[in-house]
Amino acid sequence: MAGTKDIVEQAYDATPYTSHPFKATAPEHLAAVAALFNLTPPRTDNARVLELGCAAGGNLIPHAQRHPDGRYVGVDLSKVQIDAGQQRLTALGLNNIGLHHMSLSDIGPALGQFDYIICHGVYSWVSPQVQDAILRVCAENLAADGIAIISYNTYPGWKFKEVVREAMLFRGKNHEKPEDKLAHARGMFNFMHEMSSKGSVLHQVLEQHADTFSGKFDDYYLQHEYLEPYNAPCYLSEFTARAQQRKLSYLADAETQSMFVSNLGSNIAEPLLRECENDQVVLEQYMDFLRNRQFRHTLLVHAEQQSRIRYLLNSARLALLHYACAVDSGAVAITQDDTEQALTLNGQQLVIKGRVNKVALQLLGERFPGTMHVPELVSAIRQRLQQRQDSDTETVIQLMEVLVIRGAVDYRVQPLDVAPAVSEQPLALASARADLSLDPNADTTNLWHQRINLNIIEKVLLPKLDGNHTQEQLIEHVLQKEQQHMLEFKHKDGHRLTDPQALLEAAAEHVANALRALRYNALLINPR
Repeated sequence: MAGTKDIVEQAYDATPYTSHPFKATAPEHLAAVAALFNLTPPRTDNARVLELGCAAGGNLIPHAQRHPDGRYVGVDLSKVQIDAGQQRLTALGLNNIGLHHMSLSDIGPALGQFDYIICHGVYSWVSPQVQDAILRVCAENLAADGIAIISYNTYPGWKFKEVVREAMLFRGKNHEKPEDKLAHARGMFNFMHEMSSKGSVLHQVLEQHADTFSGKFDDYYLQHEYLEPYNAPCYLSEFTARAQQRKLSYLADAETQSMFVSNLGSNIAEPLLRECENDQVVLEQYMDFLRNRQFRHTLLVHAEQQSRIRYLLNSARLALLHYACAVDSGAVAITQDDTEQALTLNGQQLVIKGRVNKVALQLLGERFPGTMHVPELVSAIRQRLQQRQDSDTETVIQLMEVLVIRGAVDYRVQPLDVAPAVSEQPLALASARADLSLDPNADTTNLWHQRINLNIIEKVLLPKLDGNHTQEQLIEHVLQKEQQHMLEFKHKDGHRLTDPQALLEAAAEHVANALRALRYNALLINPR
């Protein structure tokens, strides 16, 4: 009979988990969160990074590409996925990263010390013994000032989802092939969704998750999320208690906006703050109950760091960070008075008042996806308004605090080297050029550690964006690809363009649009 380890390994060998970057796990993000809450994080440009459950390295390899001075180690139980990752490393010629086929339980101190340890999408889906091994590795292999991130399914949100999962497992239990199990499991979900009483709690739960089974998510995700041998959610308070047994302390959630009770309104915030007596974990546990939270990315540090953590934000720490905000600068109205303006920033509705605040948002929108430092922002505001006030710096810091609390801004300890505009000889990330040179149909990863889906023009252009080709040469390159029938331009009526002048104009327009999109997606950088 196969053991637990063999069952899990076979499941991931049979249905490999698609491996791609997760923004929340980026060491640059973990460092910024630590700095926000008063810790001094390790540098990220030469960091030692360990990923537990790395699959084929899709989350780890982009870091190694961007930071040649770092050291990266990935471990996974699936030999199929490790082999695929190693083939990619060989093709890319990377020598600062290693992927290892082994059980997480077999990791010991000999593997070394790491500044950042990442464990995404693993903890809830392994046995209790392996869960304890994950926390042990975070305790034994994490540097003194290091940061670990572990993601997991949480209660109370998963209470009702467990009913759905168990029903799906019940119907698929007599089928061996993963695709057959999933087909019967889908059928069970659809049956329950159609037949449950419309006003029942069960129907409400099924309705909330109908999109999950409608084709929105890939089969590999549904297979591993709902049909794995293990799926053990827990409460935040339970998870942190287990971590404390390993002398690890709670630092934060990667989605820091979820930590601020003020986002729930004063009628909820005031009684909760009185109840929790400055215990951040207790406060967030109460908020999880109110939000019916289903998933968390928890940052852990050594217990010795806990006394340094400060959850009340202050001006000095906020002033040290670099900010990016996806705001339409043209939508910000600058008036002579203090007229309030409602804006949507990163999905958050905010009311902005005051010329300094509005100009700050304009400038951030113009620089996006690049970052701006508070002193740089203040200087630019004064230049644009042609006036200065002693309170400008504090006004900008207060705005950044609001944006951080509401989750309307991204931030980093170091600036992001995004090109401020499309240059005559555009330069793309070397890692993105390498990805497309290796596989012309690939997607890639940007400076914010996000997966970027590319259109055909962007894929054709990226390998050429080495800072040595002019935009005119890029247009000629696209025209050559059109002549080779690798792409085509069409009239509005659907017929292919053949007139040379029309082709030139179409190619020029598509190249300009592609370059703007690549810059907006943080793939174009400043030349050194």
